[in-house]
Formats: sequence, structure tokens, C-alpha cells
Amino acid sequence: MLKSFTVSNFRAFNNSVTIDFSATGNYSFNTEAIKDGVVKTALMYGRNASGKSSLGLALFDIVATLTDNYVNPQNYLNYKNRISTQPFVTFEYRFVFHGKEVVYLYKKIDSKQIISESFAIDGKVLIDYDRTKDREDIFIAFKGAENTNIPLKQLNFSALRFVKSNVLLAENEENSIFNDFYAFVSKMLLFWSLETREFIGYTPVSGQPLISKIVKEGHFKDLQKFFKDAGFEDELDHRVWNGAEQLMIKYGDNNKIDFGLACSSGMSSLLLLYYWLEDIADPRKCPSFIFIDEFDAFYHFELSYFIIERLRSYGCQVLLTTHNTSTFTNDLLRPDCYYICKKDEIKNANNSTVKELRFGHNLEKLYRGGTFGK
Repeated sequence: MLKSFTVSNFRAFNNSVTIDFSATGNYSFNTEAIKDGVVKTALMYGRNASGKSSLGLALFDIVATLTDNYVNPQNYLNYKNRISTQPFVTFEYRFVFHGKEVVYLYKKIDSKQIISESFAIDGKVLIDYDRTKDREDIFIAFKGAENTNIPLKQLNFSALRFVKSNVLLAENEENSIFNDFYAFVSKMLLFWSLETREFIGYTPVSGQPLISKIVKEGHFKDLQKFFKDAGFEDELDHRVWNGAEQLMIKYGDNNKIDFGLACSSGMSSLLLLYYWLEDIADPRKCPSFIFIDEFDAFYHFELSYFIIERLRSYGCQVLLTTHNTSTFTNDLLRPDCYYICKKDEIKNANNSTVKELRFGHNLEKLYRGGTFGK
């Protein structure tokens, strides 16, 4: 799981900011939102232009750096913070796998050019280099890579990615953890819960027709149940129209209308959510880390509750951004799962006040009243 993430000089963030998922409190309720001492299900609040979307893009820079999964380069055109005097953008990821801490740190000039890179497991450095220093070769200490020499001048992408793609590593605990780390990054998924199909990560494919994929993979009955559980009273159906699957809404026995013509923005957003999460119950296909920006922009608060409860029940790590303060409640999560994002600081509610927060506290009222900072 992702333990913490630090970024500086990226988009909205001039100085270094950290989101720490290990900064948990001692709460006895909603314990399923925490796994192995790390926040598993989190919501993030913040004013408009406070950096929530920038944080998501920063978090997922690792996907473009280490994998071939889909990333739209247009999302990273505005890369550096515009007022920063720092020459590099810095990313630091801390993970925990099987009780071992994995630290991956790298710096970039822009979205493509890596300047330095370091990878360590429990403090043991396995890859390290810095192009700003006079070093001919990259330091590599993986077992099985003893004869691997990578001339720094010839490598124009991540050395860690080179090792994963080109070196047959020995079978030992360190390399097993390295593979777990890579599997986690490869299954990270970001998408926007707005009127867009835009996403980052999880698959190298740029996108498939929603209904065709759902029907092809045998998930249509589950989609119908999902909509019923979410409070959608009308019955869904599908048909082939002009060679493609088309989602329909049934009215009575024989009346049907195209879903796209009759659905609300909320139902359209819910369909997109199902498309991305239809395999979430399958451990082999479940994303490792899900970031949904403005996840409930079109939802009534009851539907927001439904989505959070559903995501909380799964094993994947989830970070959702929202402006809906009705979900800022101990009925859903707990104070250490609610993060407040600012351009110079990101803290959860538990660590944003000296007040001892209990289950009976009205977190929404405290947030609106400025208890967790203006």
C-alpha cells in the first residue's frame, strides 16, 4: 500500500507537501477504512484551486515514469509550478509491502526527463544516480543484476524501468518486494467523475465502449443490480444498434429509450464509475490504488454515501476528492480518513486540531467552523 507521498514544484505546489496515509489515530470505529496501519479509504476536501487535482496528477506521475499504461501527455503540459525557483520537480513515494518500507524518489526537469532516481527497501539502496553529479554508471545493487552496466549518458528513461524490463533478477525477498511494488504501480487508476472518459493508468488501452465491454465480459446483470442498489428504479436493458451495444431504459413491457437521451448527469457518472470498477471484486483485476477526482460532482448525498460504503468494503486503497461536506462524518469513515488539502499543507482532520475527536462529534460542523484550519 501507499504509505505517504511528497511532491514539490509541481503545478499548484510551490513548496514540498506530503499526504501521509500512515498518520492514523486510535479510533475503534470504521476500522475497515484502515489496513495495516495505513488509511485505505480516504476523502479529500479543499477550496477551489487548493491543489486537489494537482495532487492526483502528481501521484500518478509514477505511472508514466515506470509503465506503458495509458497517460494523456496533455495532462502534464503544465508541469512545474510557475512561481517556483527550483530547477526540478521532486517526487517521493513511500510504500509498505509485507512489513517492509519501499522508498522511491526521483527528480525531473519536465514530464519526460529524469535527473535523479533512488530506490530502497528497508533502507537498503538498490538503485541510485544523479545526472547533476559526475558519475559514469548507475549504481545497481539488485541480486541478479551484478553484471548490468548502464551508461548514464545513454539512458533517457527510468533506470528502474530498465531493470524491470531487461534484467532477470534472482529469486529473493528483496526482488519479490520489488515485483510487488511494480505490480502496485501498474494497477493504479485515476479517473475523473465528470462528463469525460479521461483517465490515467491501469491499462495501456486508451478506452473501450462502455456498454460493449460490460456486456462482453458478462457483467450486465451485475450492472443492473448495481443501479438498483444505488436507487435507480427503472430497469436497464441493452441492444445492438448499428453494430454496437446500446444501453436502454425500459418503461413498461415494450417501451424503451436510449439511456443517453433519458439519464441524468448523476446516472451517466454512475455508469462511468461502474465501467471502471466492474472488476473490483476480483483480486486479480482489482486496481491497487484508485483516485477519483470530484467523485460525487453529480450525486445526491445518499448516492455519495452508497459509493463510499461500497468502495470501503473492497481491499484496494482509495482517495476521493469532493466538495460535499455532508460526507464529512464519522458515520462513514473516521477523522484520520478525511484530508484537508492546501497548497502548502495536506493533513487529515485527526492531525489538524488539538481537540480530541470522538464518534459523536459532528465533523462537518467542525470543518465548516474552521476547527481544521481556514
